[in-house]
Amino acid sequence: DRFEEMIRSDELIEYARYVENYYGTPKAYVEQQMEAGKDVILEIEIQGALKVKQQFPNALLLFVMPPSAAQLKERLIGRGTETPKVIESRLKRAAEHYDYILVNDQVEDCVKRMHQLIQDHHSRTCNQTDFIKQMRAELHQMNKD
Repeated sequence: DRFEEMIRSDELIEYARYVENYYGTPKAYVEQQMEAGKDVILEIEIQGALKVKQQFPNALLLFVMPPSAAQLKERLIGRGTETPKVIESRLKRAAEHYDYILVNDQVEDCVKRMHQLIQDHHSRTCNQTDFIKQMRAELHQMNKD
């Protein structure tokens, strides 16, 4: 099928199979949005996030979670998708690889914090290479004049 073809053709940044269905993020779409200067927000599981980070090392990984382990367990078990052992394992891996953990106890506060982190990420030196090059070129030109 088309999804398996996309996997073979390396057209996806990340993908997963869950309950006999594939889910994934098309690489072309993400690259187009980034080239247009837009932020791309992906709501994906841990393995997918790590694949994104491998391909886009400057990606900002935010792990959003409830304020307590009891609430996390309740939410995940409520979905019926994870066992407590898998939940614990996934949480351990996330803590090591994500840039920030956001506690979602008040949705509005969590959204504000997430927005601020995204904006702050834009100012990181690694995300300002074009601006740095431009400044250097302008300074070089000024020194020539």
